[in-house]
Amino acid sequence: MKTVQVRDLVPGMVIGADVYDSSGNLLFRTGTTVNEAAITTLNQYYIYNVFVEDASIPIETPREEGTRSQKIKASKEFREFKEKFEDVVGTFQNQLNDIVSRNANSIDTQAILDEPLSLFKNQTTQSVFDMLHNLRTYDDTTYVHCINVSLISGILARWAGYSKEDIDNAMLAGVLHDIGKLVIPGTIIKKPARLTKEEYEIVKNHTIEGYKILDSYDVNENMKYAALMHHERCDGKGYPFQLKAIQINRFAKIVSIADVYDAMTSARCYRGPICPFEVIDIMMDEGLERYDTKLILTFLEHMGNTYLNNRVRLSDGSEGEIIFVDSKYPSKPLIKYDSGELLSLKDTDLKITEIL
Repeated sequence: MKTVQVRDLVPGMVIGADVYDSSGNLLFRTGTTVNEAAITTLNQYYIYNVFVEDASIPIETPREEGTRSQKIKASKEFREFKEKFEDVVGTFQNQLNDIVSRNANSIDTQAILDEPLSLFKNQTTQSVFDMLHNLRTYDDTTYVHCINVSLISGILARWAGYSKEDIDNAMLAGVLHDIGKLVIPGTIIKKPARLTKEEYEIVKNHTIEGYKILDSYDVNENMKYAALMHHERCDGKGYPFQLKAIQINRFAKIVSIADVYDAMTSARCYRGPICPFEVIDIMMDEGLERYDTKLILTFLEHMGNTYLNNRVRLSDGSEGEIIFVDSKYPSKPLIKYDSGELLSLKDTDLKITEIL
């Protein structure tokens, strides 16, 4: 048997071991022949890889050259996503500026939501992260960041089992969370260096400014509180009010995780993007008290799995492929070297430093 990523399944392949969902319910028995409906079901239940009988795997398909990232960037799907992403950012920029400058009497939340939603068209959850990871060369503007946070917030809400309405609310909260930054001086927001303590205090006001802007319109309370509270932390060490877990809006809790993940994995003028596995490692070490426990554990477990079958570089310069992710140790997957040798990062001090 071989482990095959769900995205690479082909109708006619045969399941080599029983497949269960996250609740332990049997989805497919050993010996089931894969069809399009089965692939759709696996995606719906966020199953990332399955065992497949060797004899059912086509042998004539040649091994593609180049890293996964190179193949994604060279694909028609990536070019189309990139073009659509840029269109979405441009439209959203105009929408947000109209809200801040009061060029509109009301906020058309459906029109705003339709922009990030359009990026999910013909995409799986995993492919969206593939696309975003390979768009990390963008300058981290407020508008790009808001679109990214909206997408990640929606995905996290799905992973957490939220209703369709609440998934939409999570995406809206994400796309509007940083609207207050538009009234912070651009010289500070775009400063090509780390902020001084005084400048940082000014930036922190964007949460209150964002609440004020949205409160002047007739919008869902959750949107206002997500803007106000997305920098609050469950341990009471966030801002602006040092609220604790029970006091923080539930959509703000989702946005806070998406916000930090996107900010850390995006390029800054004073540093490059941080490897997602390093971010996962940091969030495992520091985040269990800072964020909603259920949400952060759900996020980290699924994030590790989104990079299955990716080729990575380790801290000693060696390279290999991620073939298994333990949900308890999402930043320390099982690596397979080109030689066939296996290495569990749980058993070593080596870390993943780059996704290739």
